[in-house]
Amino acid sequence: MSRWLLSVLVCLLPCFALAEAPPDTWRLTADRTVASHDSQYVEAFGNVFVKRGEDSIQADYARYYHASRWVYLRGHIQAHLGGDYLQAEEAEFDLATNRGWLKNGTVFLADPHMYFSGALLKRTGEESYEFREATVTVCDGERPAWSIKTSQGAITLDGYAQLWNPRFQVLNQPLLYAPYAIIPVKTKRQSGFLLPETSLSERLGLVYNQPYYQVIDEESDVTLYANLMTEKGLMLGAEYRVTPDIYSKGLFRFDYLYDNQIEGASPYTDNAGWERVNRNRYWLRGKYDGHLGNPDFGVKLDLDWVSDQDYLRDFGHGYSGFRKSRKTFLAAFGRDIADQDDKRRINRLLLSHNWAHFGFFGLVEYVQNLAYTSNNDNPDFTKDRNPTLQRLPQLDAYLYQTNIEDTPITVEGEAQVVSFWREYGTTGTRMDIHPTVGLALHEPAFSFIPKIGVRGTLYDIDRFENESAQVDTQSNTRFRGLWDFSSALSTELFRVFPLSAPPQAAPGNWLAVRHAIQPQLIYTYIPERDQESYPLFDARDRVNATNELRYSITNVFTRKAQGAAGSAAMDFAEFLRVKIEQGFEINEARRNHDLSRYPQRPWSDLLLEVSTALTPWLSLTDRTWFSPYATKITEHEHNLVASWPGHGYALFGLDFLAPMDEYLRQNQERQNIAQMGAGWNFGRGVSAALTYRTDWEEGIDLEKTVAIRYDHQCFDLETSWSRTDTDTRLELRVYLDQLGAWER
Repeated sequence: MSRWLLSVLVCLLPCFALAEAPPDTWRLTADRTVASHDSQYVEAFGNVFVKRGEDSIQADYARYYHASRWVYLRGHIQAHLGGDYLQAEEAEFDLATNRGWLKNGTVFLADPHMYFSGALLKRTGEESYEFREATVTVCDGERPAWSIKTSQGAITLDGYAQLWNPRFQVLNQPLLYAPYAIIPVKTKRQSGFLLPETSLSERLGLVYNQPYYQVIDEESDVTLYANLMTEKGLMLGAEYRVTPDIYSKGLFRFDYLYDNQIEGASPYTDNAGWERVNRNRYWLRGKYDGHLGNPDFGVKLDLDWVSDQDYLRDFGHGYSGFRKSRKTFLAAFGRDIADQDDKRRINRLLLSHNWAHFGFFGLVEYVQNLAYTSNNDNPDFTKDRNPTLQRLPQLDAYLYQTNIEDTPITVEGEAQVVSFWREYGTTGTRMDIHPTVGLALHEPAFSFIPKIGVRGTLYDIDRFENESAQVDTQSNTRFRGLWDFSSALSTELFRVFPLSAPPQAAPGNWLAVRHAIQPQLIYTYIPERDQESYPLFDARDRVNATNELRYSITNVFTRKAQGAAGSAAMDFAEFLRVKIEQGFEINEARRNHDLSRYPQRPWSDLLLEVSTALTPWLSLTDRTWFSPYATKITEHEHNLVASWPGHGYALFGLDFLAPMDEYLRQNQERQNIAQMGAGWNFGRGVSAALTYRTDWEEGIDLEKTVAIRYDHQCFDLETSWSRTDTDTRLELRVYLDQLGAWER
């Protein structure tokens, strides 16, 4: 007899037809069904299938009790209940609550992808289980890469798994034991210990960094770090993250170490002659993006305050290191922090607002200068002789370029008020305004835009100190007036070159190439004026005289290709840009002083700039400067990248400066720094990466790094070796999914 003829409806409405059963009713089908003589239960034999909505149960045998809605199952049991998948040889379930037990069974939680199997498993609620003599893992397969075997435990979804007598296993072989453990079973944030980091360093010794993550509320959390270094001591740190609303986010980090060591001489060449006598070492850094009142008023905060000149290079790696913080800030805020060897650490608070034609920016900036600390023995670098300029505050207003009514006349301008303060040197307030009027003439054949501007600068000095002899210190109030003129003439010539292509071009086939030539001529004039008698705070106080004519010719190549299959759309992309540029300084051509030492050289270096992406896997950016007087290349910026998505990459970069000494470019020193790197995916989760940076001029290797990584379905293993001019470091990292996936 057909199984569909033997199908019966059991549960709450046994007398209804199957098509009339409500959606919350369980339905049962089997090869054969038998009801007890008193109709208390129904037995089903062979290919038993019980279903209600998305929930279902399969077994070889089932007995269902009408009154209690309890079902007993046996043989090849497979169940899908509330998003969980269950397998067992014997089981019982309350179909009203989905609670029950399994013998010799396995439960798979799809989210967060976790298995637990054992002799006895109990489903105590919609999102909770208890078990005895069970194994817990997130690894697929009959022989998991890692697992935890426990005598007894309990799991709550979006909660924790509590394990008694857990044994951590690798390929079913015990490795570690603990009397009790808790592991997260959450898809949301959860508090708890994170995976530690270990490494070995010549300067730091053996390093063990243990983080603890604490959820404060839905908007904020904190990670605490205990970073033990056998050569240095225990560094304690905290990282606080907050996201109060969709417009705001903040991340702040502080680390402190009482150093076991002091150093009579810095190991870093740019700090030669310095010592490090401070044992209290720390670094405070952070960033915040938010708003004040109306979301249109943006707020940005940057913090970067460090204890000494060597800290950021001593502690550059790992969870608590400089590189980790820089990478995090760039990813979260798109703003960088100063380099490791930069002694000027910038702290600023910025308030901004933009209207249709106006902009306002308010800034408070304090720069920590590490050259003026107790570690510098030079008597000229004491704290009370620190000339570092602070802006407390700076207010900027901008009139963005806009047309007057329907005329081609344009207006734009900027105004700035700054209160300058410093420990040693002149302090005071400067007010600067620079309006500009232009004429935007756009014709079919060309564009011509002349502009004329005036600049007025007012100084109100509080204190004169450490000024040059040329500065007029007799008057605390001074005014400076300047004017400037510029004009830009440009046009574009282009031609489209059709390419032969089959009538039915495949996606990606090139159909045409557009070649555009964009010549431009720019003239800039600022009259010469003696400004040495004015106070010197920054570059605005010394506006250099300019009388320059600069030309450029840019060639832009754009290809037209067939779009995706089945689409009439075309795909356009620029694949090559070549630009040459050079300037002629008229004032230099007229100079009649210092000719014996510096001959006239009015032509600037000829710049050749090339950027290309001829193929999806190869890109080149090249900027080369050539001196027509020295007849040699004076500067290179090369960056070549080859990438094969999913397989590997290789890169080469070169920054080169030739020694030059000219009137407009004096005492330029030679530099020659190269960077090379490569990475390859060997398949089956194995990949490797190499990085090499060297100063060819000094003959010094700046960095060598070799890293090997293995990515498994449930864990990642990475080991790296690196050497710099001051340290050699060996690191090993293991990321276990669900236990340490936060670091991936």
